[in-house]
Amino acid sequence: PKVLNPVMRVAIFAGCAQDFIYPEHLIAACKVLEAKKVAVDFPMEQTCCGLPLDMMGQRKGVQKVAVQNIKAFASGGYDYIVTLCASCCSTLKKHYAEFLEKSGEVSEAAVKNFSEKVIDFSTLCREKLGMGEDDFTKIDEKVTFHASCHQCRALGAAQHSRDLIAAAADYVPCFEEEVCCGFGGTYSVKFPEISAELLQKKMKNISDTNATRIVMDCPGCVMQ
Repeated sequence: PKVLNPVMRVAIFAGCAQDFIYPEHLIAACKVLEAKKVAVDFPMEQTCCGLPLDMMGQRKGVQKVAVQNIKAFASGGYDYIVTLCASCCSTLKKHYAEFLEKSGEVSEAAVKNFSEKVIDFSTLCREKLGMGEDDFTKIDEKVTFHASCHQCRALGAAQHSRDLIAAAADYVPCFEEEVCCGFGGTYSVKFPEISAELLQKKMKNISDTNATRIVMDCPGCVMQ
């Protein structure tokens, strides 16, 4: 539905996992944003952020998708480009300038303008929309949290998620909340034994909270 007199206009950067595995996350995010009178757009020309290609050393491939993404969002006049994947967010926000340095395909100003608009969903909700207890019908369900690696280390945004959980439910901190779940993209495939051990520790810590729900801001962590 169209938002009349929006307070801001944002574009969704889906990322591969949310686009193809968890589209319900994107639908839920749109409902939250539209309830706060935010106009939401979804540029159809967007593609993968390029992080998997970068991890495999495919620099030309990274540059190609980076240029495609910057062009996809260039003409919308968006206030922010919001993503629900912290790994995508840190790539778009912090690494595109490095990927495209001296490439000559898009201007330095275009890269800077794009990257400065990129924001993770929790930061948008807390910092830009000021969401708190008044925005939720608080429930007494015990909910704990797992901070994904890129959210807490690359973005420093994990506290925003904790604040939102506490505003909506009974937030229960988890031991080693900011320790990796073991997914790490292709890491879980290349090192399955270590990945499984990290996951086992994470699951025990979650179980020890006696929470009935675990929340996280990374579709890779959700899948793991």
